[in-house]
Amino acid sequence: MKWWPFKEKTVDERIVNTRNTLYKESYFIVVLLCFISILAKNLYYGQNISMITTELVLLIVTSLYLGIRSILLGLYSDEIEVHDRKSKIPMSMKNVIWGISFGVILAIWFGIKSSTSYADGGIQSIWYFILVFSVSLMIYIPFFLLVIVSTHYFASKASNKATHEDQEE
Repeated sequence: MKWWPFKEKTVDERIVNTRNTLYKESYFIVVLLCFISILAKNLYYGQNISMITTELVLLIVTSLYLGIRSILLGLYSDEIEVHDRKSKIPMSMKNVIWGISFGVILAIWFGIKSSTSYADGGIQSIWYFILVFSVSLMIYIPFFLLVIVSTHYFASKASNKATHEDQEE
């Protein structure tokens, strides 16, 4: 449905692709500046969440918008298909690897932080690290696997549905 009765302009594909590249680059620059601002404020003001709220809102809202729009337009499933054709490792397996990696990295971080903050000496530090590391593995690997794999599954399913609906029209 057209809201205004303007004539459609002829569009040059090269111009559209170049403009899309510029938009992608500007989005990357904004995200990079937000991360730099978060790091600088953390170093200067300490870990005060109220100081970085604007940057966090910008990062979360733009990422959600980009993800939801790509799913609703059917681009997500197309990107997965192209990726799976080019890569030896399918996207679903990469998501499992990312979930396990995030869980292990977080467990190592908590183990080191716990052993340096709460232990009194060498053997106790090792024991705290092993204990916190193993418990964190049991908690965070299933959590990240569930979140990342289920998000990928449902996003792919919704994007396939949007693609099929678009092809039927």
